[in-house]
Amino acid sequence: MKRIVFYILLSSMMSSVITIAAYKKYNKEESLLFPPYNNNEKNKWTPSTSSLVSSAGLPDFTRVVEKTIHAVVNVKNYSNKYHNKLNFDPFDFFFGFPDDFGEKGKIPQNNNDLPGLHGSGVIISPDGYIVTNNHVIKDADKIEITLNDQRTYRAKLIGTDTSTDIALLKINEKNLPFIYFSDSNKVQVGEWVLAIGNPFDLNSTVTAGIISAKNRNLGILRGETQTAIESFFQTDAAVNPGNSGGALVNTNGELIGINTAISSNSGNFIGYSFAAPSNLVGKVVQDIKKYGTVQRAYLGVRGMDLTKGEYLKYYNNETHQNIKPQQGFLIGEVFEKSGAYDAGIKKGDIIKSINGKLIQNVADLSFIVGTKHPGDKVTVNILRNKNIKIFNVILKNSKGKTKIIKKEKITISELLGATFESLGKNIKKKFGIDYGILILEIRTGRLSYIGMEEGDIILSINGIKMRSPNDVESVLKGYSGDVTIKYFKPNGQIYISGFEMN
Repeated sequence: MKRIVFYILLSSMMSSVITIAAYKKYNKEESLLFPPYNNNEKNKWTPSTSSLVSSAGLPDFTRVVEKTIHAVVNVKNYSNKYHNKLNFDPFDFFFGFPDDFGEKGKIPQNNNDLPGLHGSGVIISPDGYIVTNNHVIKDADKIEITLNDQRTYRAKLIGTDTSTDIALLKINEKNLPFIYFSDSNKVQVGEWVLAIGNPFDLNSTVTAGIISAKNRNLGILRGETQTAIESFFQTDAAVNPGNSGGALVNTNGELIGINTAISSNSGNFIGYSFAAPSNLVGKVVQDIKKYGTVQRAYLGVRGMDLTKGEYLKYYNNETHQNIKPQQGFLIGEVFEKSGAYDAGIKKGDIIKSINGKLIQNVADLSFIVGTKHPGDKVTVNILRNKNIKIFNVILKNSKGKTKIIKKEKITISELLGATFESLGKNIKKKFGIDYGILILEIRTGRLSYIGMEEGDIILSINGIKMRSPNDVESVLKGYSGDVTIKYFKPNGQIYISGFEMN
């Protein structure tokens, strides 16, 4: 009898130990899945109540949304350049302008508060830094940010990078909800993701999908720059015009990408959307904050994917070789004084991996190098004459240097996009004035965006009369804020317009 009681007690104790251990393991796993990243309540998880499965047994992302939605903002681009196109959306940079946007889009001269162009942005720090797409804020005279709670701020443009289509903004506020960056290298095809943004100016819209593919190279940025870096995540989460610059997050509520483009003939979502990976975005943002400009590293080669059979066939015919389609990047040219040249890499070599990461195509290559800085060392595995060779390469910038290059300060003349000269006696007599400066030459800049042209005469800037070109510099140097310009055209009609200095 005593032996039976002993076994019953022993069995009860073992069951209790197992139950407690299982509970602790469950809590540990859940806390890893939903970590309390910071002290901001809007970004804080409650592990005991968080779940990816609803009471009905279906996927439930309410906790992910609760954590992230307050950190996604509406970005409004006030630009005189696109004033006539009231329904303009940032995705038009990828799909072309409609036929009626041309000479009919003549810029009106007297409107300082024009309708805005809408996109999205992501708050990435509690002190107001916001990341978005460069095409969302391109040519902006004023940038306005609206938070999820409808508070509105004027944003300062900190810097942009056309190679990745990324821009960094800043608003003057503290203790803001924000989203942490995740390691995008860990993202897997097939995992759940959420896209958060403002499609069609519908604030705080959330859609769900999966990662459909990685390292997509679309060629959409090549029209902006010859140094485009494209290695997008492809997802089937619905993304539409207005989502540009919004967040792509994982089920931990971490930022894995910035929604950038969709593939569509109509301009609306048809099942494919693309996001710049967070590792690349993070590198660009850090460079802009620290150096004022992106520190771009280059391997110093040009070539093609070996997955493109038609291109490879042409190459084989031209070079009388017999290279088969395979994983890797075929080098067609090595630039002198580049890191690859110095290391001994040659034309005809096939890059198989960099730092142990397989190179499948040009997207893989541009992404890995794009996250590096000049002076960084990489290990490149090369297939040469059917043998693998290893090269240690020191990456350089476009000027063949390894040093960090800080952004040069732009002059007032460059910012305005104009050169000036003092008025001659004949002009003063003709218009009956004794002050003013003539716009001698104009190019892309603040003045062209508000419709000013060569031959216009500036009377005053911020109420201060202009008498010589030096007056422009003295009024605007070091100034940050709204600028009001009073001017007239050769026909004598006076206008008042303006822009924001930032």
